[in-house]
Amino acid sequence: MLINSIILFLRDALPAFILISVLLAFANQQQRSLMWLGWGTALGFFSAVMLATLVDNLSELAEGAGMELTMILLQCLAYGMILLNLACSVGRQHNARLWQLTAAGAVLLTLTLDGANFLVFFVGFWTHGTSPLALMLGTMMGAAVCISVAVLLYLLCQHWLAGHRVWLCALFLLCWSAGQLVHILPLLAQVDLISPLQAVWDTSQWIADSSEMGHLLHSLFGYEAAPSFWQLVIYLLSALGPFAWLYLSKRQDNAAHLLGEDL
Repeated sequence: MLINSIILFLRDALPAFILISVLLAFANQQQRSLMWLGWGTALGFFSAVMLATLVDNLSELAEGAGMELTMILLQCLAYGMILLNLACSVGRQHNARLWQLTAAGAVLLTLTLDGANFLVFFVGFWTHGTSPLALMLGTMMGAAVCISVAVLLYLLCQHWLAGHRVWLCALFLLCWSAGQLVHILPLLAQVDLISPLQAVWDTSQWIADSSEMGHLLHSLFGYEAAPSFWQLVIYLLSALGPFAWLYLSKRQDNAAHLLGEDL
């Protein structure tokens, strides 16, 4: 139970900690209000409880595919929120209100998705667990790991931003969001909207998906020991495509600014 509790935190709690730490780094560097964090966290917890409560009802919709379709929709919305947020942070769009809304929306949707899974398994562990002490220790250790990773990532992003390496923060956030987005492919296969996924390679002998390191890398970058071809394609397109667009648009803005100064 101790290991299971830690893995639960790595799998379902750490992604939210990662997102919040990166957004906090952007917010502090750009001197933005932290109102987005309060609203996103509060509404995210509420939505996670509601989604966990309605799991059985949603599963009965759409010929038994209601829950999967709901998660697919929420995951796509979360990815869209992050793209808009990055456009406000490093792209041509500098609307402060839009940044606040998209940051709150990304936190809300991420907490809803991962929080619902976390609550279902966490309540199950506490209800059917045979060792309350092990569960309590696992909870404390899992929370400590999540907080430690979030603090280290926040400091790293602050270092990048202070050194005018905003692109490293943007690329990391895009890789993280791409890793979250590819979750929709197994769900699409599960409801028979796409054909079953076939693995391109398998690195389970080095880092298994079920291991602690596998869960950590999955939360950070979307690591899969046996990814399919389409998972790789979607991951690369959703991470590198927006990054290239943001980079080129920023270069055009800088070139236009320099041209204006010369004139």
